[in-house]
Amino acid sequence: MRIIRFLKAVWCWVVGGCRISLTAHQRLQICEDCEHQKEGICLVCGCLLSMKTKMDTEKCPIDKW
Repeated sequence: MRIIRFLKAVWCWVVGGCRISLTAHQRLQICEDCEHQKEGICLVCGCLLSMKTKMDTEKCPIDKW
């Protein structure tokens, strides 16, 4: 199931023009401080945070960013 969510996220990112968020570093910092992550993986959605935080088309599943 995680691979399907990842592929969907990458597809949306590519269709959206592959823009890297200007706030990727800030997003990642929020995730690193979050109680719902472990070893760089979001425990809510299962995404790899180092990738997800860079995609403008993605958002936090619990609306932290």
